[in-house]
Amino acid sequence: MHYHFIAEPMRDTTDKLLGVEMSARFVSDTVLPLYPELIISAWNSEQKRNFMLEQIRLIAEKRDWFENHNLFCTLNLIEEMALLAIGDPIIKSALRAMPFIALELSERFLTNTLCLNDLLINSLCGGPNALWLGDLGSGSVGASPLVCGQFDVVKLDRGFFLEQVEKPMFPVLIKNIREYCSRIAVEGVETARLIDEAGAAGVWVMQGTLFPSVAFTDVDTLLLPSLYH
Repeated sequence: MHYHFIAEPMRDTTDKLLGVEMSARFVSDTVLPLYPELIISAWNSEQKRNFMLEQIRLIAEKRDWFENHNLFCTLNLIEEMALLAIGDPIIKSALRAMPFIALELSERFLTNTLCLNDLLINSLCGGPNALWLGDLGSGSVGASPLVCGQFDVVKLDRGFFLEQVEKPMFPVLIKNIREYCSRIAVEGVETARLIDEAGAAGVWVMQGTLFPSVAFTDVDTLLLPSLYH
């Protein structure tokens, strides 16, 4: 089994590139399908640390590009990786040196123990890196992480977004979420019609198959407009 990194573009309703999400794709000749979150969760602490250091190294190679174009790059913090971001001196220092890196905490990996959530969120939001709440609506821990009001961006769970986006109450849902966080991201945008629905409701940035990903080493090619229109 091996993996490679891709850059998933995140664009606004005018097709302007605002940033990317760095994701890993795992490949195996014998095991299908492969779910990165499950694989990474099964690793030991050293494997997770080395994986995170590799991510940071690759991002650092593109640092000038991100900074010159005022773009962000989101990193998903899976389980212990969130603790490494606040407790490992090398990782913590590297992240602080690149404030364009946004740290995303998935609702799926937050605990139902509110005091632990608060401690982790408070520690992460104290640094220069923006803090994102990912997978909102996945049903893992309810709305408690959202209402703490300490996230810079909230990203809806893909299934939740696709389930809600065409309902008449979708704009109300977005309005209610924006009472706690003004910037909302969605993933799962597969048609131009969904861009219109999301934009009209007040969504800030979108990602999905309509905006094809590239190898992370080719991230600079994403400045070109997408071809959805």
